[in-house]
Amino acid sequence: MAGTDGEHALRIDVLLHRLCITRSRSEAKNACDSGAVSLQGRPAKASEAVAVGQTVAVRFPRRLVEFEVQAIPPKSTSRKSAKEMYRLVRDEPISLF
Repeated sequence: MAGTDGEHALRIDVLLHRLCITRSRSEAKNACDSGAVSLQGRPAKASEAVAVGQTVAVRFPRRLVEFEVQAIPPKSTSRKSAKEMYRLVRDEPISLF
């Protein structure tokens, strides 16, 4: 898949797993299917391609994480190097009440 700026793109469920945002690709897919993931401010399907420069938000049960993709991770990525491939925009707790 090619992004708009010539960089490679990746399915959003795969990206979330490779960036260590979710524990597995299936967990990322379930999050997309339940509407907890947005790409550029709109709900994302698990198969949508994400390119460098795009913003992804994930609503976990107790927090909201939003980040900008700065690099597309390769297949095998360590947790340490994954953190260098995105810029955290927001990481806020979600009130239960």
